[in-house]
Amino acid sequence: MSGKTVPLSVRVSDDDAVFLAGLEIDDAVTPSEKLRAILQDARRQSTGLKDASEGGLLMREMATPARRNVRRLEGQLKQKSDLVLKLYERVPDIMARLIAGPEVADDPDSLIQFEKELTDQIAVLLKDFTALGLTSPVRVYTEENFRSEMKPVIELVELLRHHQRVQKGEDNE
Repeated sequence: MSGKTVPLSVRVSDDDAVFLAGLEIDDAVTPSEKLRAILQDARRQSTGLKDASEGGLLMREMATPARRNVRRLEGQLKQKSDLVLKLYERVPDIMARLIAGPEVADDPDSLIQFEKELTDQIAVLLKDFTALGLTSPVRVYTEENFRSEMKPVIELVELLRHHQRVQKGEDNE
């Protein structure tokens, strides 16, 4: 990419001009700097979504304002949710992988690898949620709702544990 700049004149609506003036972008103060930053972000999004690791960073960046707002509200209300935190940690990588798709479109092994990577990522999220469900007390906004939704999952975990004990001959029920 060349360092040469090309003058460009655009007309925007009053609403867009107000939006642009109020938009906070690091190191961009003038409307021209803000538009260049927006173009740079659009270019990065266009190329980053084809690569899962870059896409994960991009998804995290996209979620950052909402995550900050959640953290601010949690501070004000003196509440925390490990469940929400885990979602902000794990979902961007899952979404990035889904959006990027398989590495090679016409290779069946690529589909298998794609599914394996998604399975690995979902398994980590499920382990995180299961661990949350097995701890007491759990840091969520409403433990009652969380326990209610997690009850079937916890029952499955208990059944698996019982099955493992039976397999090992530790439980004769």
